[in-house]
Amino acid sequence: MFEIRSRMSSDMKDLREHLEVQIVAQQAKQTIRQRLHQAAEHGKANLTAKQQDLAYFAKRPLSLVRKISNGRGE
Repeated sequence: MFEIRSRMSSDMKDLREHLEVQIVAQQAKQTIRQRLHQAAEHGKANLTAKQQDLAYFAKRPLSLVRKISNGRGE
């Protein structure tokens, strides 16, 4: 019986670590932080792309208006 318990002690220690509320809560917080960070980075990338698109589409009509007003539109 002693031999069985001694072999199981490391497994039981691992099991306790995985089931402790503080450790589980800490891991959950870390996972949430990582996912929020990833979402923020993804959002920033999308915003940057949309800003570039908007700038392009805003400049195009403006350049056409300038050409027309300078008499080069024809």
